[in-house]
Amino acid sequence: MSQSLTDACMNNDLRKVQESVEDSAQNLFQRDADGRIPLHWAVSFNHKEIILYILSYMKEAQLDDYPDESGWTPFHIACAVGDIDIVGELYDRMVKPDLNLQTNQGVTALHLAVSKRHINVCEFLLRHGASVRIKDKKLQLPLHRAAASGSPVLVELLCEKKSPVNAVDINGWTPLFHALAEGHGDIAVMLVNKYDANDQLEDSKGLKAIDYSLNDQIKKYFQNHLS
Repeated sequence: MSQSLTDACMNNDLRKVQESVEDSAQNLFQRDADGRIPLHWAVSFNHKEIILYILSYMKEAQLDDYPDESGWTPFHIACAVGDIDIVGELYDRMVKPDLNLQTNQGVTALHLAVSKRHINVCEFLLRHGASVRIKDKKLQLPLHRAAASGSPVLVELLCEKKSPVNAVDINGWTPLFHALAEGHGDIAVMLVNKYDANDQLEDSKGLKAIDYSLNDQIKKYFQNHLS
């Protein structure tokens, strides 16, 4: 891919993008050193006019066929950036992206949207059938990330979709461990009282979630609010 087209996508220079495409539409499918096509960069910088222009030339393209060197497709990037309009544009295509496609690290679009606390994107993904049961290379579900980020809305959203609440990651931690370790006592209480998380489970060191409480205040809050 020519550096000028990459720069144009980064710098929101629609005219230069148009000139490159008019010269040859195939420029839109050329990969750079990172394995990215121009759409990756336009989405990364959330340049909507350029994104829509590029998509008009990619109507029959399968976006899943264009992962970068890390396994990220433009759709993964869109869900991480969090613009629901762009997520919708990339999904509403002749060939829709696989919502459960994993990056090289095993991460799905839902993992990414949860990590950034993009609630409307998460709702979109779940509404269209994204799985809450896929683990990344660290064996973490989206729920692990939601608990760590401290979003009660996302925790509820994922749990209502039947995400396993006692699944353990590579360290033997359930979402409850992450909630307490990050100081989110309200999330921890919700996981136990509302969604039956097991607070007696032990990790590989023989420690329970409460043993990783961020501080004594969080520990006492958790103990005092269990039903």
